[in-house]
Amino acid sequence: MKKVLLVLSSQTRSDEAVDFAVKRAKEEKAMLVALYLLEAGAANEAFDTFSDIGFIGDKPSAQVSEAIMKEMRQRGYEELGRVQIKAMEEGVAFEPLLEDGEPVSVALSAIESMGITTAVLVKRKRRAFFKYFSSTYADEIAGKAPCEVLIFTDSQEPTKEERKDVKGVDRGRT
Repeated sequence: MKKVLLVLSSQTRSDEAVDFAVKRAKEEKAMLVALYLLEAGAANEAFDTFSDIGFIGDKPSAQVSEAIMKEMRQRGYEELGRVQIKAMEEGVAFEPLLEDGEPVSVALSAIESMGITTAVLVKRKRRAFFKYFSSTYADEIAGKAPCEVLIFTDSQEPTKEERKDVKGVDRGRT
């Protein structure tokens, strides 16, 4: 049976990639394998951010690390559930995977061990300047994978909150 791999992570999101992977699996009568990557060092990135803004100190406790990783796993399960619902709606066989580790090696290992025929990846939108100095894990996987690889750019756009009418709002002034 053919298999389409959809690689997801907490760093990127693309509804277009999910829709495409489900559609491709349906068209090819293939199984959709959704791999959610928990990147090695993801908790450290959160620590760095929290530390930079002064929310926590330089050396967070093991309990904080565990709580962050638990939250990231929960988000992974939720994202896999969202993809599973789309696959079920289209009548596509589905297999979820949640893996820790270095993204390139984890994805390539899954591609090779599961006999993936098509891999759908999402990469962060970057400024043109940075493209010359580093590559994304999606680019590295595309260069090394023994199957067709399609790359989408993430659609995580900051949402602009609507300004609400503040006339007549009691601001507690006396």
